[in-house]
Amino acid sequence: MKKIIFILFALQVGFSGFELGAQTLSFSQVKLVSSVETVPQNKVWKVENILPSVRPTTTNFSGQSAVDFTLLVNGLAVFYLSTESRGSLNGNGQTGITAVSAGIGDSPIWLPSGTTLAAGNNIHGISVIEFNVLP
Repeated sequence: MKKIIFILFALQVGFSGFELGAQTLSFSQVKLVSSVETVPQNKVWKVENILPSVRPTTTNFSGQSAVDFTLLVNGLAVFYLSTESRGSLNGNGQTGITAVSAGIGDSPIWLPSGTTLAAGNNIHGISVIEFNVLP
C-alpha cells in the first residue's frame, strides 16, 4: 500500500512540473494589416478574416473565371480563399453559374512572434487579434 501511495505521489509531482512551463494569452488589440508587419516579441496574432478587394465570385461571361485571395506569411503566398465561377450567359438573361470556393478561411491562423504578415492578391486588409504572451 505504501508503494502505491508513493508511486501516485511521484506521478502527481512529476506531472505538476508540466504546468510550470504553461503560458497565458491576454488580449492586446485588434489590428488591420495591409502592408508588411511583424508580430512583435512576446505577442501572438490570430488571423480572423480578410477584407477582400473584389467579389469572391466574379464571372466573365465567356465561361470561367477564378479569383485567389492570398496572404503573405514570411514573404510566401498562402491561399486564404480561392474561388472559381463556371457558366455562361444564356439568351434569356440568366447565367446558370455555379461557384466553387476552397481555402483555409474557415479556420483561424495563429502566428508566433517574429512572423511577417501582409495582404496579398485581392485583399485590402487582414483582420488580426493580437495577444500578449504572459509567463
